[in-house]
Amino acid sequence: MIADRNARSVWVEYVFDGTGKKTVLVVETDLQLDPAEIDFEAEQVEALCKDLEQHRQNIAYLDAVRLVRRYIAPNNDPAEMTGTFGDARIKIPLKPT
Repeated sequence: MIADRNARSVWVEYVFDGTGKKTVLVVETDLQLDPAEIDFEAEQVEALCKDLEQHRQNIAYLDAVRLVRRYIAPNNDPAEMTGTFGDARIKIPLKPT
C-alpha cells in the first residue's frame, strides 16, 4: 500500500514492446518533479520515491513505477478587463472562447 500523502491517484498501464509485456504503476502527484523549478522540494520527492519503490518490491507483477505530475485543467471562468482611458474608467467583461 502506498502510504505517502503526496500520491494523489494511481493506475496501471501495460507496455508492449519487442521484449514482451511490462506492467507499469503510474502514480500522480501534486509535487513539482523538475529540479530546475523554484517549488521543487527534493526531500518530499525522495520520500515519495522511496515509498513507491518499497510498494513496487512488495507486488511481484509490477515491472516499473512512473511518477507523473497531476494535470490541472485551466478554468474557463470569464475574465474582466479594467483600466482607464483618459479620465474615463473602463470595465469590459470578456467571454470565454
